[in-house]
Amino acid sequence: MALEGTLRDFSLADILQLIALQHKTGLLTVRSPSDTVTLGFVDGMLVTAESSAQRLDTRLGTVLVKTRRLHPDALQRALEVQSQTLQRLGFILLKNGFCTAQDLRDGLDIQIKRIAYGLFRWTDGDYVFEQTDHVDYDHESTTPLAVERLLMEGARMVDEWPIIEKVVRSLDLVYQRVPVVQPVIPADDEETVDEAESVTDRSGRDRRLDPIRISRAEWAVYELVDGRRSVAEINEVTFLSEFDGCKAFYDLVSRGLIEEVGARPRDGVPVAAPAAAAKRPIDATLFVGLALALLALVGLHFQPRNPANLLTVPGRPAAVIDDFQKTQSLLRLRRVAEGVDMFGFLSGRFPESLEKLPAAQILAPGDLVDPLGRPFRYIVQGNKFYLVGFDREGKTDVDLLFSRTLVLKAPEATQPVRSDREAIEFK
Repeated sequence: MALEGTLRDFSLADILQLIALQHKTGLLTVRSPSDTVTLGFVDGMLVTAESSAQRLDTRLGTVLVKTRRLHPDALQRALEVQSQTLQRLGFILLKNGFCTAQDLRDGLDIQIKRIAYGLFRWTDGDYVFEQTDHVDYDHESTTPLAVERLLMEGARMVDEWPIIEKVVRSLDLVYQRVPVVQPVIPADDEETVDEAESVTDRSGRDRRLDPIRISRAEWAVYELVDGRRSVAEINEVTFLSEFDGCKAFYDLVSRGLIEEVGARPRDGVPVAAPAAAAKRPIDATLFVGLALALLALVGLHFQPRNPANLLTVPGRPAAVIDDFQKTQSLLRLRRVAEGVDMFGFLSGRFPESLEKLPAAQILAPGDLVDPLGRPFRYIVQGNKFYLVGFDREGKTDVDLLFSRTLVLKAPEATQPVRSDREAIEFK
């Protein structure tokens, strides 16, 4: 019996968890007006992923070429053979020695993940899961992917995308480098990457002479930022996924290393930044109109304080209240982060959820919510965890994005090792 419905009624995460928990074997097909994606599962493990849109960044041959695992000429010859024999591309590549078995495994792994992760951005679509006895896939070259790993990365993308899109609003944006005193270098590994500093911290940073170490993805983007190429063009050259590429741009902006200069329209000519727009003369009528509108706005702002005004419009919430609530949220986020640290010291691992902290008598339940009673969002990614607060409307507040990286030892260790990267605010 097939499982079918729409993503509005049953989320992709729920579908994948159901397939994994019941160790199902079969094909999950998800359709939207622009694409149809089919995922193949064997005993609850993801083994295949196909997209009808056939985007270049998800084709196996393109993946191997862009990641320098296959020469373009070899791909062309392999495609010619495939058109005549209809054999699998991977089989042809290995048979003719165009790439190694490990290169093919890596390429298939990247292809499957890219197609699957793209589904997490779908907000609507129809799905159907057909249970089968077996799924046809390349057993020798494919490493089955655990759904738990897929869900963890998908959840991180879903949580971080709204924050990234506030800065990288379009793939047509063009950025330029910001001059800095220190050299910018790629880090040897993720553990040595410097935490992103806000632009407001640059004055203090510029007094130091030590190099700024950025991740490999950020370095790939930073090398190509020239004030002319768009985000989409740089992502294509670096072969970063849309999420990884945009996140690299976001991190570089947060560090104060690049800045937006405009957008590239369809004709390929960059649009100048708003500050460079030509000045136009302002006639007297427009000036008078603007002045009257300004006076009206000032009167509307102060009218609630007029005791003679019987038609007072309800005033907006005082800014001082918002600032106070944000400060309280920040203090509680710091307290929660310290609680997670303590839990890690005692147990040698991160808590699965923040509710574990009151159960361990580390924090009170009231510490886990903001001043309006909303629980903080808690995300664990490897040896790093994130705490996220919300604004008045309940949306993610970029000023309340709190992260920390820890290296946890076993419970019997006498002292936990903490990296020198402390929690930061993104301003």
